[in-house]
Amino acid sequence: MEKNFKYSADEPYPQIVAGYPDLRQVQCILNDYAGRESELTAVNQYIYQSIIFKDCYPEIAEALEKIAIVEMKHFELLGGVIHDLGGDPIIGGTKTFWNGSFVSYIKNPKKALQNNIMAEQNAIQNYKKSIACSNNATVKALLERIILDEEAHIIVFKELLSSLSENEPNFK
Repeated sequence: MEKNFKYSADEPYPQIVAGYPDLRQVQCILNDYAGRESELTAVNQYIYQSIIFKDCYPEIAEALEKIAIVEMKHFELLGGVIHDLGGDPIIGGTKTFWNGSFVSYIKNPKKALQNNIMAEQNAIQNYKKSIACSNNATVKALLERIILDEEAHIIVFKELLSSLSENEPNFK
């Protein structure tokens, strides 16, 4: 039976008013965009998981794919902000270029969901740090709005984890 999950918040994403180039602001959000713990990592991790869980755990696979789409939207929005603030939305954070080793390749669905919950919690903490670093009200509003989606993802992952724990206690 398919659950009616909510993958993103109802509120619209705010329009960004960059005003002028601000490379300090760019530095605040580069890691959220494409660093080790970033939207780009989340997209790739959730797509990977949706592929490997598709046959045995179709409900989990579908949820992961839909969450990945929301994460893609965040990636697009942050890249646009970086560009609008005069930065270059390269595929990397402040310290290194992005690479596939940032993705968790856990194949156990229970452990993967637990890892995803922690990753979303870390993302929220990272966004809060970026909000504290920012002096642009519209950038702050966007990051606060993205946090609402990350909180929704935690709820979905916890519900999926709960259904696994009840129905399938033994994993490979």
